[in-house]
Amino acid sequence: MKLPTAILGVLFPRNEPVLGGYSSGEVWQKRLWLYALIYLGVLVSMGALLATSGTNMLMPFSGALAIIGLLIVWALPESKNPPVKWIGRLLFAFIIALLFWPDYLAFDFPGLPWITALRIFGVPLAFVFLVSLSVSGWYRNQLSDRLAPTIIVNRLLLIFALIAGLSIGLSAEPTDSLNKFIVAILYWFIIFYAAVWIFSKPGNAMILAYVIWFFALLTCMIGIQEWRMQQIPWANHIPSFIAVDDPVIQNILSAKSRAATGIYRVQSKFTTPLGFAEFLAFSTPFVIYFLVYGKNVLVRAAALATLPLLFTSISRTDSRLGAAGFFMSILLFLVAWSVTQWKKEKGSVFGPAFTIAYPFIFIAFMIATFVVGRLRAMVWGTKAQSFSSQAREAQVEMGLPMVWSSPWGHGIGKGAETLNYRNLAGGLTIDTYYLALALEFGVIGFLVYAGIFFGALLYGVKYLFQVQTREHLLLIPFMILISVFIIVKSVFAQQENHPLVFATLGALCAMCWRIKIERGAARP
Repeated sequence: MKLPTAILGVLFPRNEPVLGGYSSGEVWQKRLWLYALIYLGVLVSMGALLATSGTNMLMPFSGALAIIGLLIVWALPESKNPPVKWIGRLLFAFIIALLFWPDYLAFDFPGLPWITALRIFGVPLAFVFLVSLSVSGWYRNQLSDRLAPTIIVNRLLLIFALIAGLSIGLSAEPTDSLNKFIVAILYWFIIFYAAVWIFSKPGNAMILAYVIWFFALLTCMIGIQEWRMQQIPWANHIPSFIAVDDPVIQNILSAKSRAATGIYRVQSKFTTPLGFAEFLAFSTPFVIYFLVYGKNVLVRAAALATLPLLFTSISRTDSRLGAAGFFMSILLFLVAWSVTQWKKEKGSVFGPAFTIAYPFIFIAFMIATFVVGRLRAMVWGTKAQSFSSQAREAQVEMGLPMVWSSPWGHGIGKGAETLNYRNLAGGLTIDTYYLALALEFGVIGFLVYAGIFFGALLYGVKYLFQVQTREHLLLIPFMILISVFIIVKSVFAQQENHPLVFATLGALCAMCWRIKIERGAARP
């Protein structure tokens, strides 16, 4: 039974047979006028309040339209031709918009949220996905089948969505938390399920890898121009119809530099240098994949030339998290390659040699991060970064008592407000995403969220030993991206790249399904 049908079936019982020759009566028809009258009264009341309060309350009142939309989707009849093709088109359009277009360049109409590129593609994607889920039993069964090999990840994600929804009731500002929850539904949960569906089809995961590589190159080129100009290239050339008059946007467009050094920090199309560094760290395992498993010499040569560009761009962000993610990607890819090579070619000495030597390689690298001056500065930082480290320590010291005093959380999107820590400029900030999670969703929500990603990694390790094709090996960069995400979020709370992470999480689950199915088909 469809979930919306199960829920609404309780609220609005239909005339369905109970036993042969008997029926439940025409309850629906008898109560329909009452439901219509109640809903009409709600609309009239909301219209009156809107007329007196102005456009400031337009967003809360739009909930009535959302309810109508969901009821329409639920009431659609079964169809043998759900619009599943549009899920793939809109998902790739969404990912391209995420990686290419600055999300702060948007249409700004009075009383409405910013109409960004992500929302232009994300809202239709959500609608098409929900319609397909509602009208097609075949699609529901197919999606459920693809989620089966990683069922724990799916269940934890649904539990976390429930916790996030319930946390709205704990928020000091429910309307603001509701907006954050809707964004999470659009950019996290639906992106995950759409990715599971799309990347379970042969070839699509490879397209995703190429897209990430291409936009890593493009954003690096933008970063080179930005470094030369010492400002965002389009900062003084934004058309008026997409220029949002907001202090936050002015801060994003302003030049960034570390106070202790005065050196300019590149941010490319992202809102902060840290967001740019995070994306480049996420891109690194895909570039290494094409370097190691590229289909020809030209692809491998291009990947080899890309790595220094990534490293240079990360260094110009002056971000330790980017450098840590870059080196972590190399080390994790080395061990993954060694293990798969050992399994694939049992007679080869390279796989066993690298696998056995890996602990010594890792220890040698860690020693180098303390001994080599420039490497030490990039990974562990210098006195210039000491204030950031002290700020994070202070935030954890302030936040943990708040977590234990309210272990059920304070509402989605309310982590920074609850902590109430301000930087030297007086801005509200929170630097550790795990602290934000615990403050917003409580201890259980934090554990469930962590379980989603650690569970996905365990599934990835399980199926990594069963890979058979070059495309199956994309499981390696998917796993590394998730691993880098887990590490980076200990020092970075911004959610700008979250949609890419959830798309990759869905791709990882889809690849596990493909490996299981194709390995089973290959058996005699």
